[in-house]
Amino acid sequence: MKISETNKKVIERISKKGTEFYINMPQFFMQFSYPVTLELSEWIGAKVYQKGFANPLEFLCLMANKFYTSINASSENILESFILNEGKAIKEKTRKLVHIVKKWEINEENDNELAEAITDFCRKTYAVRIPMASFFLRMLLPQKFGTIDFRCIVALKSLGFETKELPPENTDKDTYLKQYNGADYLQYNIIITEIGKHYQIPTKFGGTRHMTPSEVDMALYEYNKEAGKLTAQITITLKTPTDADKIQRIMDIVEEIVKGTRTGPSWVKRAGESFLRNMKKYAANNDIDAMFEYCTRLAKGGKGKGIAKWLQNRGMPSIESEYEKIKSIYQNRQP
Repeated sequence: MKISETNKKVIERISKKGTEFYINMPQFFMQFSYPVTLELSEWIGAKVYQKGFANPLEFLCLMANKFYTSINASSENILESFILNEGKAIKEKTRKLVHIVKKWEINEENDNELAEAITDFCRKTYAVRIPMASFFLRMLLPQKFGTIDFRCIVALKSLGFETKELPPENTDKDTYLKQYNGADYLQYNIIITEIGKHYQIPTKFGGTRHMTPSEVDMALYEYNKEAGKLTAQITITLKTPTDADKIQRIMDIVEEIVKGTRTGPSWVKRAGESFLRNMKKYAANNDIDAMFEYCTRLAKGGKGKGIAKWLQNRGMPSIESEYEKIKSIYQNRQP
């Protein structure tokens, strides 16, 4: 697989320092909030790659934070559903994929064979689609693979890259994999790998090295997250915000609200997590109308007034205080 000439030109443009088009990917990577759970996943991923397979517990530890976009996010028993549907079968499924990855790494398997193995893994594994498979690969070999995420796709498109969009997560799996499969993911991975080759970051030993695909995906995630806040520094090339762009901006607000609820008593925490879970479900389905309708019901109804009061008394944002911003984004007006 090769990178297109258009994408090569975009990389040259955004990586050229001293120009108005320069995007400081290392800086965005440094701004990325690196959770402890990600460090744990990387440690487990290295062990899995070394021994050649993941047992059910290891796979769940690796993938738990991705499950909400892969099956019904309103389910209270997502991990239980996976265990009941997969059980010990995941051990052999991961063994097959890791084996192909190892052969691909030493050029004994080509991109097409790896792409088919990724697609097959998604097709045969409960609740796993391309984003989750990419996260698994990224944990195995972060120097070779990055995670695909709707934020990263929006970021790439906003910069002028040619790349396919992910289908809505509520798409039937067979249809989903016809629209976006392992080959499409590897094409995305080639783009972020090539981007990384045009940037240098410091090493622990005082030198510099190229960014890895996993570091580029984190930089793109952060770039996309910060784009709306740093309009003086970042220019999005899309003339009209897409629904995906609006969704991610609304989710930014949601995450700030929920951050506050997590500091509260149990009843506030539970309400915040329920709010986040439902909004993630709508976002995963690209249903911005449902997102706005849900926010309107919460902001205008009386059910959450106690939570709003608790947050506002402590100077924290609530759905009521942020509603006009959400409405403005939904209606495509700048607040």
